[in-house]
Amino acid sequence: MKKIMFTGIKPEVTVEAIAAGLEKVGPVAGVSIIRDGDPQAPVVIVEMDISDVRAYQLTTRVTDLWHDGRMINATLLLH
Repeated sequence: MKKIMFTGIKPEVTVEAIAAGLEKVGPVAGVSIIRDGDPQAPVVIVEMDISDVRAYQLTTRVTDLWHDGRMINATLLLH
């Protein structure tokens, strides 16, 4: 199971929207949206049942990607 952290996501994001978007990459086991701190800049943690290679590909493709006027970043969490 891989945990990937996404930043730069719009504040109105939903768990369902994140899961639906990432299901194309692989099975999504869980999505947590952390709105503490700056509610306009939520942090999204996604647990996915994907290989190391797929996790690397996802994070490198998404990092520094402009989407809806925001720069999205993805980081593979080691724990």
